Amino acid sequence: MWKSLKSVLLVIGMLLATSVTPAHAEQMKLSCSSYNPLETMFKDVCWSGMFPMKLMGATMIPGKSGEPADRTNKIICACGGDLTKGQLPRIGFTVGFWAPAKILDVTRRPYCLPSLGGMELPFASINFLNGGANLGRSDRHEAFANWTLYSFPLIYMLRLIDDGACPPDGLTEFDLLQSSPMFPNWNDAIGRYTTFINPEMLLFTGVNAMFAMPVDGASSTLGKPLNNLFWVAGTWGNMYPITGFFGNGVGKMVDPVQFTSLTGARALSLLHRLGMLNETVGNDNLCERNTRFIIRKDAYRWQFLAPSPEVNGRLPGAPAPATTTSQVQEVNPPQRFGTCTHATGSSTAAWGMWRDVPATGEDHSYLLFQWTDCCFGITP
Repeated sequence: MWKSLKSVLLVIGMLLATSVTPAHAEQMKLSCSSYNPLETMFKDVCWSGMFPMKLMGATMIPGKSGEPADRTNKIICACGGDLTKGQLPRIGFTVGFWAPAKILDVTRRPYCLPSLGGMELPFASINFLNGGANLGRSDRHEAFANWTLYSFPLIYMLRLIDDGACPPDGLTEFDLLQSSPMFPNWNDAIGRYTTFINPEMLLFTGVNAMFAMPVDGASSTLGKPLNNLFWVAGTWGNMYPITGFFGNGVGKMVDPVQFTSLTGARALSLLHRLGMLNETVGNDNLCERNTRFIIRKDAYRWQFLAPSPEVNGRLPGAPAPATTTSQVQEVNPPQRFGTCTHATGSSTAAWGMWRDVPATGEDHSYLLFQWTDCCFGITP
């Protein structure tokens, strides 16, 4: 699947490629990092991040990732059917777990695809394809990042669960979903498009955000982001305005991992607002996914996947991991005996402010785990 997708994208890029204009020259100097999660998933993916797994309301497999407070509490479930029409419902039992669902690449240039081996699509001079891309603006001095979202439902790709048996968003294959240059508001310096999509940002970009951030930051670092404070992303920063700009006005960044994490959170918030991502938690979402227009932060857990995979700390006395790998490995990882995923807004000091790799790993990839409640059963 991924090879055919890569080939199709490459052909499209070659057909649409044109010469790069001088305005794009500086931006085009940046190289695209190259990762390949399909080749490294068995050693780099945080498999323990899937747990705990709930079965019929009880913990079947324990874990340290926690769970949303209002996950389903049912034991058995029934979906669909209409007895008046002679249609029997699907009857089964409830299942809940953290499903590895998506990969989010946060990059320095548009149409850079690190998770497809560093492939680049030469769309930089196609204006109508770059509404939200940063192509060398001179009037902004903040940092700017682009993003690309892929579906990456590992447990279905590996056929560990029957097809269609509880995918978070109905997706069962690796595919490219969305990219920031396609959204004009992502490079919106004035606020025209952003305000139209998120009018509430006028209420949540000032003092309200200032007071909410430390509260949500502390709770997020403890693994429990506050959904009611949807306008902030914990210690990562303000969720609004939902654009790719972030900085202190002079182009300086304190923590590149914090910056790319905030970019990823804003990307999810944007896609929720546009109705492109669904709710996956609770009794109301057992049988079908309902559209959610405000991001639910505690429905996601994040793993820093590349360039330095976020992994569990080694047990005392265990040998260091092999250095022969296609990705850069973390040097002297901290000894932490929790899970290798973290909550939305969790402080990067606890899991990865050191994971940026200059020159060869400045584009970051995150694996998103979604808490997924579903009704697993058969139609009698």
